[in-house]
Amino acid sequence: MTDLNNSSNDGDARRGNDASGHDDWEAFLNDHAGELEDVERSRTAKKFDRHARREEKKTMLTVDDLSDEAFTGAGRGPRDYTSSWLDTDDVLDRHGMGFSAPNPSLKGIRVSKLICAAIGAIGVVGVILAACLPHVAGIVGLIAALCVLVGAGGLIAQHEGRDVIHDDDSDNGARV
Repeated sequence: MTDLNNSSNDGDARRGNDASGHDDWEAFLNDHAGELEDVERSRTAKKFDRHARREEKKTMLTVDDLSDEAFTGAGRGPRDYTSSWLDTDDVLDRHGMGFSAPNPSLKGIRVSKLICAAIGAIGVVGVILAACLPHVAGIVGLIAALCVLVGAGGLIAQHEGRDVIHDDDSDNGARV
């Protein structure tokens, strides 16, 4: 019952002399020569042959045939830069410039904006508190929601927009 599935070679199995199975292949071709000729003459085989010839003509040039300069422009790409942006300390030291930390001026902030921001922050904390304490959620949630609305509304009403012209000498027009 296991004769068909037996993969051991006890000398009973018919094998060709060649290790690659060349003799077996030749025997197969001889046994099925008529059938293979019918397949060769079939419409599908001819169609496949035409398609293979067309595809063979298309691949006249491959990527390996071209030099790297055809793709990169020979030294004009971002990877051709010899220094890294991580070397900024070395570059600054080399040119005699030291690092100066940003020190923004906070003197231009209006008190009304600070008050609206504080009311909005208190409102957010109140909403979180109302979510955590369900027995006081009604009154604390209502007051907190009103604080959020008043704070956000005040900040939106005081927003100057993009049209504001700064007359400061250090303002060069760049926006971050």
